[in-house]
Amino acid sequence: MPTATNITVKETLDLLDSKFSGISDGVSQGAYALWLGSGISRDRVIGLDGVLTKLLEFLRVRITQDPHCAFRRALEKIIGLAAPSTEQRSQIDFSRPCSEWLCVGDLLSRLWNQYSAVLSIEVDGQGLDYLLWTGLDFPKTFANQDPDAEHLAIAILALEQAVEQLATSNWDGLLEAAMRTLGRPLEFYRVTVTGEDLRGPAAAAILYKFHGCALRAIADETTYRPLLVARSAQIISWMASTKFKIVRDQLEALIQRSRTLMIGLSAQDTNIQNLFAQSGAQHGWKWDEPQTPIVFSAQELNNDQKTILNVAYGDDYEPNREAICDAARLPAYSKPLLLALVLATLTAKLEVLAKDASAPGLDANAQQRIVDGLMHLRNRAADAGNADRLGLVKAIALGLARARHQLQDGMSPSGPLPYYPLDEAPVHLMCGKQALAATGQRESASALGLIGLDDRAGHWTVSVDDPEDARSGALRLNRGSVSARVFFAANDDVITSLLECGALRADDSDAVVICSKRVTPRQHRSPAAKVRTGKVGPRYIAYGPMLANASDVASLCDALRAEVSI
Repeated sequence: MPTATNITVKETLDLLDSKFSGISDGVSQGAYALWLGSGISRDRVIGLDGVLTKLLEFLRVRITQDPHCAFRRALEKIIGLAAPSTEQRSQIDFSRPCSEWLCVGDLLSRLWNQYSAVLSIEVDGQGLDYLLWTGLDFPKTFANQDPDAEHLAIAILALEQAVEQLATSNWDGLLEAAMRTLGRPLEFYRVTVTGEDLRGPAAAAILYKFHGCALRAIADETTYRPLLVARSAQIISWMASTKFKIVRDQLEALIQRSRTLMIGLSAQDTNIQNLFAQSGAQHGWKWDEPQTPIVFSAQELNNDQKTILNVAYGDDYEPNREAICDAARLPAYSKPLLLALVLATLTAKLEVLAKDASAPGLDANAQQRIVDGLMHLRNRAADAGNADRLGLVKAIALGLARARHQLQDGMSPSGPLPYYPLDEAPVHLMCGKQALAATGQRESASALGLIGLDDRAGHWTVSVDDPEDARSGALRLNRGSVSARVFFAANDDVITSLLECGALRADDSDAVVICSKRVTPRQHRSPAAKVRTGKVGPRYIAYGPMLANASDVASLCDALRAEVSI
């Protein structure tokens, strides 16, 4: 059986399709708030260019020959927190850069979830936040960080309105950086440190940074630097501080009104445990609901996570603790879990779209077959992108953005395009939504399901091109030495726009355009392969009428395959 450490994205999807289907459904419906900890930034924290290495090196280079050197003593205390073995101690040489220590990887791995203890180490003669602000070169280190796969996946879930409430103990700016990477302004998140931050224009998602915000502290040091909660003493006093009272009240209410999915959060901080205890004192959630109220991304629950379950469920915990812990333990860490949730949410939305397409001749079994095709493509994407998870989430974001701009707007400029959500509503609010009727997405989702079925049957192989290329379609179909770029278009006017912007050319014999509505006779070309010689131009497929007249999926697949003609 895979573990949370080595589980693949596809294996995580299998969990979300079976034992944890309630969580997958709940996330796509916007029922879960994400509680996020340092685990989602692990690769940005402990890498050889990460902030922990920077801190160790900061202290090392300042060591003097003085046997009472304050920097040596601080560095020794931090290393002591990692509890190195005798052999590892022998590999630590203060005369050489930390990156050259043979044991540095092990040390960093043990320190990364002890942030508060590390930053609580005092350097004689310096202020209490000296290691945080000066040691980490805080303004420079946290001003321009590159987001990782986790942060981009969370941003996609937020843009799809699957996640509207996020709470994090991290003060880094990686979540905001992910939103910028996807072409969205920082104003998408209402970043909240204190109650005053809640008083402003509406935002699509609220991001509670209850231990402070690096970007705010850099921009307004006087106001926000004192609000950075990093040391153990600050975590303990947070519960009593009047500065954070409104945020505490909001987080307690959040625990009551939204289910909790903790990712990368050990829950060791006492203020977090106290928040959930307040919820339990008010007789909140029942542990055995179909969509589990409190879930942790973990291989095994630690004592602090069990404490949260205990205080949240109160008297129900002890007699049911084995079942409670089993339901609350989702054995996949942040990268595979968040990417799987993105794929599951997007596929759930495509399923709603495909089933809402006008197809009076197709029964429920036929509709489910189309959904099976969507699931097949989802799983293929998961397998193909597992080795490069950052690359996978970028490909999803950029590919979907280009396909949506082409489908609805008839636009295909070069370079990365802003993320274009399937719909700015949770999945359950998309069913029957009148505004979606004219977008062409319903018919496109149905056609995509058929393409998936034929990929599974071996009639062709689906791949994708460079999503930053203006001439790239939504996907590419390959059969032997022949291939075709596939574009989706909501209507005939969009096809004209795609021709005008250069995504298509009149002599592109490798292009297939699947139109959700009718296509004018001027544009409708679908000659048989045997008479297509030379450049005769794109094949334009009026898929909407084809779907409306279909009586079964097999004949519909045959008809689409004949029109694609590769």
